[in-house]
Amino acid sequence: MCIVIVKTEQTDIPKEQLKESFDNNQDGSGYLFAMNGNLTIKKGFFVFNDFYDNYSRDMEKFNNPISIIHFRITTHGLTNKLNCHPFLVNDEIGFAHNGMIDFVDNHKKKSDTMMFRNDILRNMPSEWIFNDSVLKLMEESIGNSKLAFLDRNGNYRIVNEGLGHWNKDNTIWYSNKSYCEVRRAVYAYNNYGHASIYNAYGTLNITNKKKTKNTDNIERTQCRTCYSGLMSIAERKLGHCDKCQLDGEHPKRV
Repeated sequence: MCIVIVKTEQTDIPKEQLKESFDNNQDGSGYLFAMNGNLTIKKGFFVFNDFYDNYSRDMEKFNNPISIIHFRITTHGLTNKLNCHPFLVNDEIGFAHNGMIDFVDNHKKKSDTMMFRNDILRNMPSEWIFNDSVLKLMEESIGNSKLAFLDRNGNYRIVNEGLGHWNKDNTIWYSNKSYCEVRRAVYAYNNYGHASIYNAYGTLNITNKKKTKNTDNIERTQCRTCYSGLMSIAERKLGHCDKCQLDGEHPKRV
């Protein structure tokens, strides 16, 4: 599903929220900020400490500027640094995306976001992010997706802002709740090598499951976005309930 976080100036995102966002969206992270009329993007972090060391250092060095942060789950294209968000549209504008854009070409290597950038955004007229009519049309075309844009002067705009939420101080915007802690199932093994999953919804026995050194945090017990209970093994492995999958908002990872 991914998550986009927009941080306004002179505020701090709790480290635990960044860590939970990374743990729930592990296919690459990055961030974007504007300083002195220039945009800076750093992305392609697949280890949380690498992301956080760079992010926290830049926030301190550049006086905590307005920033867009993104944590990715792959739905289209390869899982690599190139497909990590944020992206530059040009020297003036950068952005990050949460969701799926289905009206662009389905490329084997490039993500739907990159194709949207290449085919649509790069053909837009100048100053389009300040045109409310253009943004309204964009909302209609992308469905439940969310887009966060930042220009080189530190101005930000959020498309489908109402589908996400602000914190109580209106200083941090989140595209969904995957920055929150999600309860996870725990495996326990008996002397015969059989495993049981213990969670709030009871115990389910699984036979002949290979034991690993790390026996916690293997499967989820709640949907990543709607937080309903995941009752089947298939739902737990995917991390989404059947309803969300059928609605098309949380496709199976490929």
